[in-house]
Amino acid sequence: MKNILLLISLVAFSAFILNDEPGFDMGHIKKNFVKVKKNFYVSRYEVTNQDYRSFLYDVQVTVKGNLYQEFLPDTTCWLNKVGYNEPYLTYYFRYPSYNEYPVVGINYNQAKAYCGWLTNKYNADPKRKFKQVNFRLLYRAEWIAAAQGGDSTKVYTWGSGFIKNNRNQYLCNFKHTEFKYDSLTKKYKEIADSVTALNDRNSIAGKVNSFYPNSFGLYNFCGNVAEMIQEKGIAKGGSYNDPSYEVRIASEKVYTKPQADIGFRVAMQVVEE
Repeated sequence: MKNILLLISLVAFSAFILNDEPGFDMGHIKKNFVKVKKNFYVSRYEVTNQDYRSFLYDVQVTVKGNLYQEFLPDTTCWLNKVGYNEPYLTYYFRYPSYNEYPVVGINYNQAKAYCGWLTNKYNADPKRKFKQVNFRLLYRAEWIAAAQGGDSTKVYTWGSGFIKNNRNQYLCNFKHTEFKYDSLTKKYKEIADSVTALNDRNSIAGKVNSFYPNSFGLYNFCGNVAEMIQEKGIAKGGSYNDPSYEVRIASEKVYTKPQADIGFRVAMQVVEE
């Protein structure tokens, strides 16, 4: 059944990208990358479905054969989550309403391939600002420094140790649960909390520009989707599927395959100005 669903998804996607996505956009790069230290820039946002589709479109129209199929997200990752998620398998990556949502179902090599494509396209563009750059995943220390926004005492990227602001609004997308003691089992149980504000209770990832940016102008380092880093098999910052304690800057999770709650963010290292 899983293989059949994946095949249907691939066929539908193949038809979709033939007619839809533009390729590399230099204006997008100039607008979305923020300088965090000398010769080092970080994307304001997690890589979106639209960003990644642009990569696949360019691969499809410029490379002979079906290489782009190797880079397709594994949309069956949605079947691993408890609950009815088949519509996400079909629509999350392709449907325009999800353009600005973070791409998920990506493995480490696919994320690095996207960075390599971005590097080649930028360095070949006559409108580029820098003579040579290298796009890549952030190393752990770089990711932490960018999330902290210049303040190493931060627990969360927004600066306080609280998950809400003084207006009682949640500051990131996370799994709204709380732990209560069960006197019968003498154990703590994780249960859904009593929050009713729908805009603060995403059951999946939200748009990459959701909530407030940190002091560097970077969004969603905590929550939304955990972000792959250069160290293979590690994702930082927690996700919509993690409780508040696991969306701290220090939070890490191990992954071995594509997941519906893991995406990635890109850094730009200036090699030659």
